[in-house]
Amino acid sequence: MKSTLFIKPVLLLLVSGLLLTSLTPILARYYPFPDSVKGFLTGMGLMLEVLALSRIRRKKKLFCTTS
Repeated sequence: MKSTLFIKPVLLLLVSGLLLTSLTPILARYYPFPDSVKGFLTGMGLMLEVLALSRIRRKKKLFCTTS
């Protein structure tokens, strides 16, 4: 059985963070958002990306030490 480093919840976090970070400026071009909302959404996307990357790193560290 092959063990993968990227499980579904981690991939979901990473993809949603990337979408939030990249779609916020695109949507702000067409719909007027206050700066606080744009900053909040961009920050939330970056936070989700960092959280996913830290979980990937933790899983990779556990996988490498046990095998």
